[in-house]
Amino acid sequence: MRVIETFKTDDGAEYAVMETGAIKQTNPQPFIYDAAYSAIYDSPERVALSNQLQGLRYVFATTAHGKRIRSLTDVGYGNGAFMRYVQPLIPFVAGLDITDVPVPEGCHRLNTYHSCDVITFHDCLEHFEDISFVEDLPCETLVVSLPYCHYHLRGKEWFANEYFHRKPNEHVWHFSGATLEVTMGRLGWKRIALSNHEDIVRKRDPEWNILSMSFKRK
Repeated sequence: MRVIETFKTDDGAEYAVMETGAIKQTNPQPFIYDAAYSAIYDSPERVALSNQLQGLRYVFATTAHGKRIRSLTDVGYGNGAFMRYVQPLIPFVAGLDITDVPVPEGCHRLNTYHSCDVITFHDCLEHFEDISFVEDLPCETLVVSLPYCHYHLRGKEWFANEYFHRKPNEHVWHFSGATLEVTMGRLGWKRIALSNHEDIVRKRDPEWNILSMSFKRK
C-alpha cells in the first residue's frame, strides 16, 4: 500500500497515512506480549462484563457466517475468554497467540492457520506490523473487532494527544469503518456487516469506540 502522508508525534512515534486511509505506525519498537499482558483482561471490572461481551461477539460471528459455525479459530486469544464462551457451542474451537498462555479446556492450540469456518481477530489485528497475511487466511468468514479511530474527522492533534487507543508500539494500525473496509478489500475480502455492538459493554462517550466488521471472500 502506498503512503500518502507522514507525520510524527511528540513521543517520537512516526505514522503514515496509507492510500487506503488507514494510519500505520512506521517505527514500532518491540513490545512484550506475555502472560502478564493477557492478565489485564482478568481485572474485576472486565470479568464482570465478560460474558455479555463474548455473547455479543458470538452472535455477530454467527450472523455473519449465516449458518452454524462448526470450526472457529480465535487469533490473539489473550486470557481465552471468547474461546471459553463458545467452546460449548462450536464443535471445534482453536486459538493462536504469541504468548504461552494455555487455551481453555476443550479447545485446541494452533501454531499456524488451519482451514476453518470462521477466524476471529478480537482486539488483535491492529497489533500486527504486517497484515498482508490476511489475504491468505483459510476460512469462509472473517470477523475483526478493533478500536475505531476518528483521525479523518478529528485530525492530527486529536490523534496525537487525545486518542485513547493510540498506544505506540502496541497498536500499530488505526482504522475507521471506511478505511478498514478499503484495506480489507485490497486483501481480497468483502464487507458483510459493520457494527458497534461492543460499545454496549465498552462504551467511551461520546464517540464510537469499538468497530466490528465481518467479511467474506470477494
